[in-house]
Amino acid sequence: MFKCVQYSWDEVYALCRELAKKIKESKFKPDVIVAIARGGWIPARILADFLLIKELYSVKAEHWGIVATVTGKAKITQPLTVDLSGKSVLIVDDVADTGETVEIVAKHVKEKGAKEVKTAVIDFKHTSKFVPDYYAREMERWAWIVYPWSLYEDVKDLIAKLDEKEDVEEIVRKLKEKFNLKVERSVVEEVLKDC
Repeated sequence: MFKCVQYSWDEVYALCRELAKKIKESKFKPDVIVAIARGGWIPARILADFLLIKELYSVKAEHWGIVATVTGKAKITQPLTVDLSGKSVLIVDDVADTGETVEIVAKHVKEKGAKEVKTAVIDFKHTSKFVPDYYAREMERWAWIVYPWSLYEDVKDLIAKLDEKEDVEEIVRKLKEKFNLKVERSVVEEVLKDC
């Protein structure tokens, strides 16, 4: 079993604000933001607002399957279809865990002609072989991060790792005890119903 770090929407917004401040202080002025789907969509949109950037694109890369389970090498499954020639590009994801996803997307963006490429994530884990240019939080010890936009998906996968899957109160208790994940009874009920 492993422990989780859980963020609220307000915490994510504050971390994105901190990230935007670091980017501004560095004097890097991106023309374009490229979000790594799916985890980077929301942080990228928030950063686009803070940085006053209208050009926001997405590339999909996959690496993780169920919670805390790597499903092979990172790969791009939906490439960019825009020309980035001569543009400064900020690539945004939620986390650099192994670093493979951010690294392959940075290479992909450079191949699209970008003149300058920088990377930003909310969380940089020391398990990452790739160090992003900007990050809001640094994690020395590995933990699974539960962002508010992936709560139901993560709860579903974590319930699958439990022995007890019938009693809702017991599931809520075990999620807290085993994974340090605090969820409302109604969330567990809805996830169980949808599964």
